[in-house]
Parts: sequence; C-alpha cells; structure tokens
Amino acid sequence: NSGGDNAGGGNGGGGNEHSDGPAWLPPGPHSPNTEGQADPESVYDVLRAPSRCQDALDVMPDSPPDADWRILRGLAQACLAIQGGGGNWETAALDYSAVADQLRTCKGRAARQTLAGLLDFHRRNPEATASLENAPGGTAACAFRITSVDAGGDTMAKPGDTIRITLQGTYFDHGELLRDGWVRIGRAPQDHSPGFVSEDGDKLVLSTVVPELPASPTESFDVVVHYIHAEAIREAALSIEPPSTAAIP
Repeated sequence: NSGGDNAGGGNGGGGNEHSDGPAWLPPGPHSPNTEGQADPESVYDVLRAPSRCQDALDVMPDSPPDADWRILRGLAQACLAIQGGGGNWETAALDYSAVADQLRTCKGRAARQTLAGLLDFHRRNPEATASLENAPGGTAACAFRITSVDAGGDTMAKPGDTIRITLQGTYFDHGELLRDGWVRIGRAPQDHSPGFVSEDGDKLVLSTVVPELPASPTESFDVVVHYIHAEAIREAALSIEPPSTAAIP
C-alpha cells in the first residue's frame, strides 16, 4: 500500500495541473534542541516549513538508522516531488511501507500520516503538482504529560525516597531533558535534576529523590517536570508521610 486514507485534498485527473495539496504536518510542538545537533524531533520541525524540505534532507543520515529517520526521509522526498522540486516518489513509498509497525514516537506517527496523504494524492493525480501550506495552528502531534508517579507501588513517600515519574508524548531528545531539565515536588525550595530509568519511543521514565517538605496527613503535592518551554504537571500526585509524633522517652 503506497498511500493512505487521509487524502486531504487534490483534484482528480491527469495532466500537468497544479492544485492545493494534502494536509501538511501538524505542530510538534517545536523541539528546543539545546544540543544543536540534528535529531528526528528537530528535523520534523524543519519539515514543518514545506519550503525547507531540501534543508531537512541535507541534514539527515545518508542511511536512516531507524524508523523515525526513515519516515522523515520519505516525507522530505514526497514534499519535494509534490511541489515539483525534485524528490523521489518511489523512495517515499518504500519508506512509508517499511516503517508500518515500527514508529514509536508521536512525531514519527504524525509524519507517516502526513506522508500517507501525499502518496494518496499522487496515486490519484500522478502528473499533478500541489502547494503545501504550513498550518500555524491545529492539534499538536504530541501531548507532553506525566502519566504516573510511583513511590514504590503507591503514591505515599517520605523524604529521601526515590520515586519514578513516567512521561509520555516527549517531542524532543531525551538526553537534553536529562541534562537541562528539572523536577520539582510541591513547594520544595530547590529543583532537582532527573535521573534516567528507561525510555521507549516518546515514553521516558525518570527518577528523583523526595525532598524535605512540610506535610500534613491530608496534603498532596504536585509533581512538575520542566524543560525549557516544555512542562508537565501531575496535580496532587504524591503524599508525604508526616514526621512521627511518638513521644521520646
């Protein structure tokens, strides 16, 4: 299958006609890319401007090392081809099919859905070119959020405990968050660098140590993970065991 169901536009017939093209990439959101090196998340952002598809192609690995890179190559090739600027429809179709069950990131899945629309347009209008427009709004491909806070099987912890925070919908390189991001629990006066536990696609599990916090038996604390302009908050995610009130003999 070299196309998809979401054609998103296109006028029928052959000939060398030009028309409005299929829907283009949704916002990522934009990756901070603090390392300044090309990665799939930041190259997706370059591709958001259809006029920069060759720029994106120029910074990609010659041989895509994984599914995210491969779908971006196919999308860049189709972007050029549909606009009459070169490109290669055959490469685009092969890359689309090759990564069918391999994409594990929200930006990668959005890129494949967009490429499906371009391939379907080309299948129905094999001689036509089309304009691609960068839509400024729309629903983002990734919803960055904390999906769970684990204090060892529950949400009750005490100062000094290590907890795990599971993030979903990351739209940037995980190494950047681990280096430049921070975690805060409640009204703690100090932010803490996160520790790495595991990752899988756009899922990232972090660890952090619970700080000293004034707590009452009925109070719960927010957990915040912050990186540049990306912030995920889990409200009332963690309860802190109050200090023992047992009398000292």
